[in-house]
Amino acid sequence: MSSVAEQIRGLDHSRLTNVMRLTGLVDPGPAIRVLLLPEESAIARETSAWVAGFAETRVDVVVLFPARIGSYPYDSIEKVLHHEVAHVLTGRAAGGAPVPRWFNEGLASAAERGWRLEARTRFGVEMLLGHRPTEIEFEGLFGGGPRDVARAYVLADALVRDLLATYGPSVPAQILARMAEGQSFERALHTVTTMSVGDVMGDFWRRHQIWESWIGFFGHPFTIWSLTTVLALAAIWRHRRRRAQRRLLWELEERAEDQEWEEHRQRYHLHSRDGV
Repeated sequence: MSSVAEQIRGLDHSRLTNVMRLTGLVDPGPAIRVLLLPEESAIARETSAWVAGFAETRVDVVVLFPARIGSYPYDSIEKVLHHEVAHVLTGRAAGGAPVPRWFNEGLASAAERGWRLEARTRFGVEMLLGHRPTEIEFEGLFGGGPRDVARAYVLADALVRDLLATYGPSVPAQILARMAEGQSFERALHTVTTMSVGDVMGDFWRRHQIWESWIGFFGHPFTIWSLTTVLALAAIWRHRRRRAQRRLLWELEERAEDQEWEEHRQRYHLHSRDGV
């Protein structure tokens, strides 16, 4: 793990100031320890295979499994590290109060990166193919399998970004500050936005119609590549089908010629025999 540790030491940690701004922290607090664990470790064996890292906010520890990093939403070691550190800072801003998973994950994603075309495309697909979960169902997705977890990350990312766009970038800091004062998340959200969690989610679903999501979906390079591949495969299939039809036609023509020649040969044979 020494090479991975060196890579982490060389990362640009100034990007974490975005997390502090969103959470409202002025002082980040004590150091956060980062543990790099191989797959053969006991903790790795006890953790679901699709989990690339997690944060223990109560003890200021981030645990990473480098061998599991490489696919959405764990594209790089830097993203996973910043994402998990964001959880620790969010917990500190909330004074240790429990933060709903969708808000916690969405806030970490919003602070970690911009809403890229890939994320918008994934969101468009989810809006088209998946049902709209309730608050309880939303939280439950994070405890499901790889497909549910990926979907939960996409929706949480989009929902928190929508919250920021609708109520302003200071909303998370205001909510977390009130939680640090003793309010529950639901109460803090209502105090800041005058909306319940259900109302916020309902407005979110209504604002994001399917046709808007398709804009990002069709414009994504992966979609274009996929359509190109499908068209190419269709062209190959049609070409092979035409070749097969031509071969069948040739075979039928050859059979007809053979049959005609055989009939001609038999008539000639009979004619020759009768003439002898």
